[in-house]
Amino acid sequence: MQLIEIVMHTPWWVWVLLAYLIYSGVSLLSPNETSLWRMLLMPCIFLLWGIYGIFSKLHMPWTALLIYVAALIAGLFLGKFIMAKRVPAVLDAATGMVQRPGSKVPLVVVLFSFSCLYIVNVYAAYHPESPAELKFVVIYSLASGLSAGAFLGISIAGIMKALLGTVVRVGT
Repeated sequence: MQLIEIVMHTPWWVWVLLAYLIYSGVSLLSPNETSLWRMLLMPCIFLLWGIYGIFSKLHMPWTALLIYVAALIAGLFLGKFIMAKRVPAVLDAATGMVQRPGSKVPLVVVLFSFSCLYIVNVYAAYHPESPAELKFVVIYSLASGLSAGAFLGISIAGIMKALLGTVVRVGT
């Protein structure tokens, strides 16, 4: 299995998703302003991608979902831990926009998460029997759940910090 072959057999939408994720991660390297709902967009993409994979690829979806939820919860705590020492975002009550400091953390997390999910999906494509194997179901569910949970945890912790640090403009 050659890298060129893998790249050529990857669905086009995966490359569009990767481009969007890289664009989003790079845009978070410098301070920026965003809405609360946009802070949840990337984590929701990974959450839905994981659940879709469980029910469309795996032969033990309910076992996978149970493992996924446990990994998702662990990922939430990981995301909260990652955010614990970071400078908080601030919600501007007048505009409803969140002002976030720049960080490389989202880009690192998105690239790691995408890589994990890409690798397990490529493995499944080249080993069609793997989605029926418990070992693969566990690895897929752990990778997917931990990735989505970490992203969600980072976003929720960021939103909570922003809400706690809300700035109220008077007389503007």
